[in-house]
Amino acid sequence: MSNEEPGIELHTPVPKALGLALQKGLEEAGQTLTEADLRPFLLSVTDDSGALRAGCRGEIAFRSARVSQLWVHPDLRGQGIGEALLRKAEAHARMAHCIRIQIETRSEGARRLYERLGYSVFGTLADYEGTQAFYYLEKRLD
Repeated sequence: MSNEEPGIELHTPVPKALGLALQKGLEEAGQTLTEADLRPFLLSVTDDSGALRAGCRGEIAFRSARVSQLWVHPDLRGQGIGEALLRKAEAHARMAHCIRIQIETRSEGARRLYERLGYSVFGTLADYEGTQAFYYLEKRLD
């Protein structure tokens, strides 16, 4: 074996064709979820004009759900809308026979909210953004 490094190239931004080829290679090797494995969902709160005021987006794969995005407009914060969105996401996950739901955050306030709602930190990346940590949380649904 040669000590030479193979012709590694850095791509930023990622060319679409190369990103798709990498995904296909991982799928063929059984090392990643396929698009068919993921069932995305979106919960939304809109105003009278249809503008988004709050939302929760996630995916269900097999018996696990993941909230990938949760946002409440600043004017609506503190009114329980984030909690209501999470509870709806949990109900949707239960209907899909999920046994857990996961969420990540770097916000201390959001982490405290999630813990109050029954989520537990199962992983932490310290000093993720300066001194701020990144938290991985999970809630059992069974």
